[in-house]
Amino acid sequence: MQKSTLVKIGKRVLQIGLPIVVLASLLYKLRDWGNWNALLVSAHSWNYWLLALAFFGFVLQELSFGLIWKAVLARLGFTLDLRASLRIYLASEFVRYIPGNVWHVLTRILWVGKYGASRTIAFASMTIELITKLAAGAFIFALSLIFWGDIGAIGSLFHGSLFILVGVAIFLALLVLIHPRILNGLLNLALRVLKREPVVLTVSYRDILLVTLAWCGSWFIAGSGFFVLLLALWPHTTLAMLPLCIGIYAIAWDFGFVTFITPSGLGFRELAITALFALSLPSVPVPLVAILALLSRAVSTLAELLCVSVAYLSGGRAARSIQQEQEADQPPLAKEARQEQQENISDETPAGVSAEGGNVGD
Repeated sequence: MQKSTLVKIGKRVLQIGLPIVVLASLLYKLRDWGNWNALLVSAHSWNYWLLALAFFGFVLQELSFGLIWKAVLARLGFTLDLRASLRIYLASEFVRYIPGNVWHVLTRILWVGKYGASRTIAFASMTIELITKLAAGAFIFALSLIFWGDIGAIGSLFHGSLFILVGVAIFLALLVLIHPRILNGLLNLALRVLKREPVVLTVSYRDILLVTLAWCGSWFIAGSGFFVLLLALWPHTTLAMLPLCIGIYAIAWDFGFVTFITPSGLGFRELAITALFALSLPSVPVPLVAILALLSRAVSTLAELLCVSVAYLSGGRAARSIQQEQEADQPPLAKEARQEQQENISDETPAGVSAEGGNVGD
């Protein structure tokens, strides 16, 4: 058996096996509750109105994704209609759970191309979107560290001022990291490792900060929904837990994403939530945290499926009709060249990188 085949098999085993192990461990924690009958009895005491409110919060976050991506495109010099941006972004998310973690990227690039956006701008928009989204999650977590000194096991060991200093240090470091010159240097370093052509990000620092601020608002909405979810499960939840829940949910998403092993960080996000709750909010029972982690995944996924289904049913037809109209106006040779170009995207160009090696936004 060839080495490449063994690597592919090993990757698939990790993608499937690791989430199963992590999720099974979380379910094992539920044994501390007593038994499944006790768990079912406790479920009757949940506040389902608050569960619905939490679901609405996750729906709002899903809608914010397309709005922020539209803003990124605008700062790169391409204006996209509001409905089109939501349709393309959300409908392309249908393929995000396919192993490989690149198909939703390629889908969005191809679809936005039907509206006249160049491949360079499409790649650049996704690069900026991803970096600022991750940075915003880290920003929110850094700010939440200020409240760790008053609540939690860690706060009883260290003075609250330590968390303020750590939070400020992380915040300032991230402000430096997201500067366009630093981002461009890190991006081109990665491209050299991948043996790809360098690119130049032409967006201003002000634009990066504004997009990051928008992502912070998105994380605040999702984190608030996460807090409401905890409140629905555990009536002893206090308002002082709100900033911690927002920070935990944001950084847990970051952790799940950067693992790059499982689709949408499946298993790793839940593991991060459980570990961070044990450090910051030990008063919340561990089995309840395990339920919270799993339920937050289920609720956020249902919110995503709702938004994606509506977008796909309304926007998928629109994207296909645009493609058919453009292909009908092209000569046969142009159609073949276009098809070959699209097939080469996945083979030659990494996600978030300009395939033309030119200036982003030209």
